[in-house]
Amino acid sequence: MRHHHRSIAAVLGGVLLGVPLVWGQTLPPLAEQLNPAETAILLVDFQSTFAAPDGEHYASYKKIYEQTRMLENSVDLVKKGRALGIQIIQVMEGYSPDYRELDWSNPGFFHRSQIVRKAWKAGTPGVELYEPLRPGPNDRDILLPNRITVSGFGGNGLDTILKSRGIKNIALGGFSTDGCVYGTLISAFDLGYHVYALRDAMASNATELSNLLLQQSYPKYSRVIGYKQFLEMVEKFPAQELTRK
Repeated sequence: MRHHHRSIAAVLGGVLLGVPLVWGQTLPPLAEQLNPAETAILLVDFQSTFAAPDGEHYASYKKIYEQTRMLENSVDLVKKGRALGIQIIQVMEGYSPDYRELDWSNPGFFHRSQIVRKAWKAGTPGVELYEPLRPGPNDRDILLPNRITVSGFGGNGLDTILKSRGIKNIALGGFSTDGCVYGTLISAFDLGYHVYALRDAMASNATELSNLLLQQSYPKYSRVIGYKQFLEMVEKFPAQELTRK
């Protein structure tokens, strides 16, 4: 029995390390380069209610922003991503003024809290895209507003948009690490995308929970890296091999 347990441990070690497994198969190595034509930067709920100083949730994030420079990191990420030819996509939350899209009787607190606080109404300042990330006239960013789901893939055609452009890799950030970003992560993984969770381009005011998720749950469904490391992977891709389907 002990020998059997050691065999299982050896197999698991092989899976994690990418070494030959006991039945003769070998996992491919992790990618060191990313084709920008097959890659998108997907930011979730980067809206004024979180990121602008007059936003409803800004005060609860202010200390986190100061400690992590998440806002500055995300602006740098998008600026350099555009220059590298990476598709930038912003998915944003928003509801009708009377919240007709939502099930008011659902016992889950997520939507009920928005209704009670009269928050996230489409067309109000709080739901606007964070000003430093707004695209200029020559930028190719895709903006998908008025999402009512936790996942960024909810009812907005995001999967179709990505697949129609030949996107295989997603660099993921935004708000919040323990909420809508996490929901988007699970959806992206299930849809077959290779997800790069940018730990320094996402934030949550539930710090302990988010740190635990990044350490234990995110690695199950993504590769957790810093945004600069992600950009370096794209920069390494040979220019002569660039393709876009």
